[in-house]
Amino acid sequence: MKNKLNLLALSASKIKREHIQTLFVVLSLAMLVLGLGAPEDSSITGR
Repeated sequence: MKNKLNLLALSASKIKREHIQTLFVVLSLAMLVLGLGAPEDSSITGR
């Protein structure tokens, strides 16, 4: 169990700020693409 905790702490310390920023940019772009493909909210009835 102690080895697992040490491994977890070591892997967490390897996460750098650039990795977090890159992940944020990729998630933002993915949400933008999904948002562009979303259908419009306004519906015209009677035509």
